[in-house]
Amino acid sequence: MALLYPIGLLALAGLIVPVVIHLWNVKKGKVLKIGSIALLGENATASSKNIKITDILLFIVRCLIITLIAFVLAQPYHTITSSNRKNAGWILIDKRQIGKVYEASKPTIDSLMKLGFEMRDFNLGFAKISLKDSTAEYSRTRSVSYTALLKELNTQIPSGYSANVFADRRLLHFEGNLPKPSFRLIWNDLPSGDTVKTWTTKFLAKIYEGKSIPTLTSYTSSLLQDLPPINAVIYEPNGSDSKYIKAALNAIASFTKRSIKIDNWNGSSVKADLLFWLSDKPVPLTGYKKGASLISYKKGKTILVNSTLQIASSPGQTLALKKRIAVDDQKGTTVWEDGFGEPILIKDTDANFNHFYFYSRFNAEWTELVWNEQFIKSLVPIVLGQPNDPNFGFETHDADQRILAQQQIPTTYHNATIGLTINNRQDLKDWIWGIAFVLLITERVLSLSKKTSADYGRG
Repeated sequence: MALLYPIGLLALAGLIVPVVIHLWNVKKGKVLKIGSIALLGENATASSKNIKITDILLFIVRCLIITLIAFVLAQPYHTITSSNRKNAGWILIDKRQIGKVYEASKPTIDSLMKLGFEMRDFNLGFAKISLKDSTAEYSRTRSVSYTALLKELNTQIPSGYSANVFADRRLLHFEGNLPKPSFRLIWNDLPSGDTVKTWTTKFLAKIYEGKSIPTLTSYTSSLLQDLPPINAVIYEPNGSDSKYIKAALNAIASFTKRSIKIDNWNGSSVKADLLFWLSDKPVPLTGYKKGASLISYKKGKTILVNSTLQIASSPGQTLALKKRIAVDDQKGTTVWEDGFGEPILIKDTDANFNHFYFYSRFNAEWTELVWNEQFIKSLVPIVLGQPNDPNFGFETHDADQRILAQQQIPTTYHNATIGLTINNRQDLKDWIWGIAFVLLITERVLSLSKKTSADYGRG
């Protein structure tokens, strides 16, 4: 037994009441007549004090009542420890790999099923499956990451259950920060076969050979062919925004080894691959190569904001946005947006070129983007004429062998004890009130019996 509020035991000081009543007994002294009353005279009445316990049974009952009331105030409880080993959790396995997983982890899975664990598909919905499903054929396409499944599992798994996940820890199956589980998570890593994979891919006009092992993925490149230079034209009637654009273009040229020619707009018809129209004046819509990119400032009301700029190439990085142009009814695809989900860069594609409308300015007084490395990364797909590739420069390949470190998964691993230990707190207050009620009735019966006997004796 334990007490929730031990300070309630201070009520035991009330025991002094029955002690005073029963322990202190004062009796009137007897008067004795000796010899001649006239000679001795009248003495004052003497009294004697006799300290002793009277009505022992009634005294004990009253002390017990006060003691029980003090314990009720302290709120006693009893902890009952039980082991929940039936229907204690889920076994989560991708049903497309159930045969392979069961063969590799047969003793563990059999032990869990004997304890009452349910076998579930490690996919959206977590449908019930069985070992019979190992003979079925399923599509090999997976679109849901393990991170998303763990987030959903937080809301789907019953309270008090544990989850035993049988899956690999390859990095390509995870995205973003892992959620903190609201349940006991045990991650059973699957054995891997060949841990060295190679492939080829094309990026920035180069062919790369990728090589991946569990600890890293590396690329080696070779020049694919000599490409023509990129003709970039900048129009800026006033201001200093062009210096940020020129610096970014030079950095891209240095990194990609592509020749980028930068010219200022002179009003003549230039066959430009790329035009930065750093003004809200009307943009000429002729004089560009087919498939060229045009970035122009959007005209409208300037709004002071305290927001962030969200760029697809760096979704987890926060870039301050101080000013923007009010949103209008411009049609197109949102490329960048602010922290409130409002578009900052919209792409409208027609038959000849890609037109990007920028609802801010390339200026440090408007946004800190121009001072951040993400400025260059965000311009690369536009400059190189591949703005439609959402994963430009950030390849996720099926052969990627990198794995997540064990300590990065917020879990208790397989070598932990199987089963759940549950501590239930049982309140003893009702029992104590019941005993106190019985004692109170007993006290009343004893007290009335004493009074009746005393009245009968005087009668």
